[in-house]
Amino acid sequence: MFHKQGHSIRAIAELSGHARNTVRKILRQSTPKAFQKPQRPSHLDPFKSYLTGRFGVCRLSALRLLEEIRPMGYTGSIVILRRFLATLKPHKVALEKLTVRFETPPGQQAQAGWAYCGRHPDAEGMAVPVYVFVMVLSFSRRLFVAFTRSMNLASLIGCHQQAFECFGGWPQSILYDNMKQVKLGPDQSSHFH
Repeated sequence: MFHKQGHSIRAIAELSGHARNTVRKILRQSTPKAFQKPQRPSHLDPFKSYLTGRFGVCRLSALRLLEEIRPMGYTGSIVILRRFLATLKPHKVALEKLTVRFETPPGQQAQAGWAYCGRHPDAEGMAVPVYVFVMVLSFSRRLFVAFTRSMNLASLIGCHQQAFECFGGWPQSILYDNMKQVKLGPDQSSHFH
């Protein structure tokens, strides 16, 4: 800027506070170089691969990791360790958000489950348990919801019949999330009704 205004190298050096050789060197460059932080060795360098692995498996605090690497010979401060762990967190959060989408063709699959909704007053004012049955078609994500007072097998079958009537048919298979009404027993965990 000063050079384009006609100032000499000596004047630019005085105005900018830099040495004349520095001004001359910058003026000779066709484009200014971007600042690069000098690479300095860190006390943490020998432990970075270990810390990355441990942090990837279980998200331990800096204090816990410091206790692990001190016996291994780490002599640096916890501040350096915290700065390094802060660089790992965005990567860890991004990996946790990744989901693998499981696609099924139409009519292939549905997912069903129960949830407890708490105790609510009935017509006489008595508090009774309320449960919700949910079935979702895997392809279209069409949803069926029914509220019941029980999660017994008769209620489950009734909810299925209502869902199939609502959908106008039934899928080839239904996935259940460890529902005890569809399992025969604890010793027969892979066998279903």
